[in-house]
Amino acid sequence: MTLSTVTALVKLFGQYLLQPIPFTLTFLLPLLFRLIARKYIWLSLPLTALAEVLLNWDSFCYYEARSLALLFTLTQLAVMAIFVWILQAAKRSR
Repeated sequence: MTLSTVTALVKLFGQYLLQPIPFTLTFLLPLLFRLIARKYIWLSLPLTALAEVLLNWDSFCYYEARSLALLFTLTQLAVMAIFVWILQAAKRSR
């Protein structure tokens, strides 16, 4: 894979994560869990996965878009896991 392809994919994922629903699920849901119940912050990951599958069901069922939808969902969950890990590390450092 060339550098321009990697750059284009990073830009595409960035644009996807900044849309309202993915942004809310990726960043605001863990913050909400952190404010309400820090112990259960990791529950935001399966809730987001379930919400993404339900919201993008048409993409997951259509054979040509299935791999791209899966790639976006897994990337979103990876970014979210890193964000939750950072939130947990910030809690421990206090």
